[in-house]
Amino acid sequence: MQSIAGSLFGGAVAAIIWLCSNNVAFTVVAALTGIFGSVMMCTKDQNNQSVVDQVGNMIRFARSQQIYPYRALSEWGT
Repeated sequence: MQSIAGSLFGGAVAAIIWLCSNNVAFTVVAALTGIFGSVMMCTKDQNNQSVVDQVGNMIRFARSQQIYPYRALSEWGT
């Protein structure tokens, strides 16, 4: 589903390029680059994570709590 969404987005960008420039070669390269890029970014690697998954994990980690306040207690209870 992520590859399909990325390919559709690449096709939409290619359509906008076509409407603005009427350059066939540039439009075809943009469409193929969008399709190739979306498939490559959504392909899982040996760790079962894609580039999209890894970026999502990095964003979730950056938004999580990074400072853990604690109160030091006596180790031996005295």
